[in-house]
Amino acid sequence: MKRHLTEQELIEYRFKLAADVEIDRAGEHLAECEHCRAELEKLERRFASLDLLREEVKVSEDLVSQVVRQAAEPRRVKVAASKKLPAWAGAAAAVLVVAVLLIVANRPETERGEPFAKAPPEEIAKKGSAITGGVAKLGDRYAMGGTSELVDGIPEKPPFAPASAIELVTLPRRDNVQLTIYNSADLTLVRETRNLTLKKGWNWLQFMWANTLIDPTSLSLEPKKQRDKIDIQQLVFPARLRELGRWLIRSEVSGQVPFEITYFTSGLSWRAFYMGTLAPDEKTMQMKGYVRVANASGEEYENAQTRLIVGKVHLLDQIAELAKRQYAYGRPATGGGYGGGDYAGWIKARDDLYALPQDESRFMTLNVSNRLGELRPKEIKKEGLSEYFLYTIEGTETIPDKWGKRLLSFEAEDIEVESLYKYDEERWGGQTRRFVKFANDEEHNLGDTPIPNGQVRIFAQADEDGSLSYVGGTSVKYIPVNEEVELDLGTARLVKVEPKLMDFKTANYKFDRRRNIAGWDEIRTWMIETTNTRELPVEIEITREFGTADWALNLVDPASMAEDAISYEKHDATHARFTLKRKPKSKWTFGYTVTTYHGTRREEARK
Repeated sequence: MKRHLTEQELIEYRFKLAADVEIDRAGEHLAECEHCRAELEKLERRFASLDLLREEVKVSEDLVSQVVRQAAEPRRVKVAASKKLPAWAGAAAAVLVVAVLLIVANRPETERGEPFAKAPPEEIAKKGSAITGGVAKLGDRYAMGGTSELVDGIPEKPPFAPASAIELVTLPRRDNVQLTIYNSADLTLVRETRNLTLKKGWNWLQFMWANTLIDPTSLSLEPKKQRDKIDIQQLVFPARLRELGRWLIRSEVSGQVPFEITYFTSGLSWRAFYMGTLAPDEKTMQMKGYVRVANASGEEYENAQTRLIVGKVHLLDQIAELAKRQYAYGRPATGGGYGGGDYAGWIKARDDLYALPQDESRFMTLNVSNRLGELRPKEIKKEGLSEYFLYTIEGTETIPDKWGKRLLSFEAEDIEVESLYKYDEERWGGQTRRFVKFANDEEHNLGDTPIPNGQVRIFAQADEDGSLSYVGGTSVKYIPVNEEVELDLGTARLVKVEPKLMDFKTANYKFDRRRNIAGWDEIRTWMIETTNTRELPVEIEITREFGTADWALNLVDPASMAEDAISYEKHDATHARFTLKRKPKSKWTFGYTVTTYHGTRREEARK
């Protein structure tokens, strides 16, 4: 530190009001700076002068009554020639004046509203002796000084800041915690329940988020019981104290009260993956769904109930960026805030400004400008709201920081599936692809919830002992209830499709007036060889593309194909799709002729 410490910094160092890192830095500077050590000594002498008040000063009741009575009466100021007084007279007068001032300062405003002369002298003397016997305890005085009218036995005017660490309510361990994690954004809503011990009157609750990714602008505190007797007044972010906030709580009750703390954090994420095991006949499948929750938030969450949001959310501000700012609302104000410049950013935590809706269909954070009190709700827009789904993981789990944990999300038995092989040169070249098809509905022993997007791995039983062999894997998109899905398991090794062009010719030429060719037909004959080396029968789907919407197709010798159950359909304008079933360990070839029409032949073929 190249500069000298300010008086405020010396006070925070002397009475340990700053953060530990600031106190350590100030201590290192004082060890090297003689000037600042001298200023600290002057400061300590100024505070040491208050020790006079800790000594018992005996004052008679008559003297106290007389002084108070005279103080209440208006007096004319007379200027007279000074006379030399004994040295002890000045000290005695100073002690008496301080004693009277303390009586006045500590007397409630309701009593100070009447002239002191009307109060019985013995009552005043009693109050005076209690104060002059020593300085009032820190817990009984407000840091802002003075007192105010009492409402239900509680001073109406709130304290500006805790007088000392004694005034701060200790934040106990969580009783339970709930995490709602979005998979489409770096966003998690945390709800914590803690039992706070309150005293009747004003209470300070300190919350720290050092080394975490908590967004301080999203902090909210609500009592779960005694709501009509507890009022959350303000959330304060002390100047020069980073990653620390203090709630001011007015309580008409004393004892333990359950509170809920909510906030947004980043660094928590989840992804889904699934493992399916096909039955030996490949007609049914067992499936287990898992989610892997990763925690890089800087905070450890014990016994947390985990809820996952399936769907897309759009954030106007990234929570991680809000959490990493030096101060909660930018740089702290240098003055002009409530109670002066020592604290800035007094935020009201009222229901109308900051309550999170119970259905969680909307969330908001706050955009706080540099000017105090200019608060504007900042909306987080959601897309695809109709496809949102809340995914709750049964039970609770402890999720340590920098750890990931796999959690079972669902388990389904005897899911009816279809194994299907597909061939489409446009999509996969000369490869045959294997698929497993099923539907997310009750008929297939599913349908309770949508299936989030994730990775799927399919296995098959390799032998009678239950050993598994890997069949294939793929990514799956979000599957709503009652929707069918086909899992692409990759290239098939045991089923092949090989098309061969057997003949090509043109015919039916049409000429224009100049004897130029204006239209013609192209005729192609194909033979498709299929091979199934598996021990199970298979179904094969073959898609053929013709490059034009004007075409006609005929099977070659269809009578010989009847028992092999081949059929085709016009899949779309330019494609035909063949479907056939093949026996185990078999090879079979079928053929077709396709005629495509070009030029003026198109119009003729359409008639």
